[in-house]
Amino acid sequence: MGCADREEGPPVEDNGMKSIPPDSYRSPLIWTAVVALACGCNGDFDFRLPDPAVRVVAFGDSATAGPAEMDYVEFLPSLLSQPAGAFTNEGRGGETTDRGVGRLRSLITRGLFPNADTVLFWEGGNDLTDWIEERDGLLIFSPSSPGYPFAEQLTELLDDVQANIESAIDIARQAGLQVYVSTYFSLPAVSLDCDPLFLSILLPSQAANANAYVAMLNERIRSAALNGGAVVADVAAADDTLRAEPRNYFNCNHLSARGNEIVAKVFSDTIRAGS
Repeated sequence: MGCADREEGPPVEDNGMKSIPPDSYRSPLIWTAVVALACGCNGDFDFRLPDPAVRVVAFGDSATAGPAEMDYVEFLPSLLSQPAGAFTNEGRGGETTDRGVGRLRSLITRGLFPNADTVLFWEGGNDLTDWIEERDGLLIFSPSSPGYPFAEQLTELLDDVQANIESAIDIARQAGLQVYVSTYFSLPAVSLDCDPLFLSILLPSQAANANAYVAMLNERIRSAALNGGAVVADVAAADDTLRAEPRNYFNCNHLSARGNEIVAKVFSDTIRAGS
């Protein structure tokens, strides 16, 4: 039975414990809390009180909130000389840009971070990886090859991703927020753990093809930033540094804490350059 299907009834006594008195339901805040907690509602809505301390909203997929011991957001307070409470990690693993646009709009319209002035937006990777798994799951093809068989479909995907990122930028800018969008890192020419692939290993030849896909995604991210008036935090520009050390990678899709520290430096340098 969903939240809307719950029947209301008078308070009851249970083992001497009194339930919430009827007058309490007259408070909208208490009623909202009761509905959210008692019904166990989930999805995009989760009951949260506004946090006026937050200034920077890091929004994205598992590149923002991933499996490493530390996400890049956790390095930003020291790099930017700000208290940890000024940052919030709003990453959601597996999220694609179409869902991200809706979630970002929800965060803003609900006024969860009334004093925020900056959004760090990092999405698009899941759109691409989901698409690749359906059509080129073994990473046999390079999208930059003249005979690439899925060129039209890939262009359609990238068109959608770029449009979604531009929508997210517009939503945030309409709310008065400065927007930074990030490109994605490429992969080193070494074998990495990679659950989605056959044998769960990413081979060097597959990494080369994966990087060709990532390069095309990054160009669309840069175009979205240019069209939408956002600033690019160009993580891809740190590829040489990241790829020089395999320990910078947690697996084929995520950076380690070491890698995330490098990403945080890219973000902090970009933010400082624009301040």
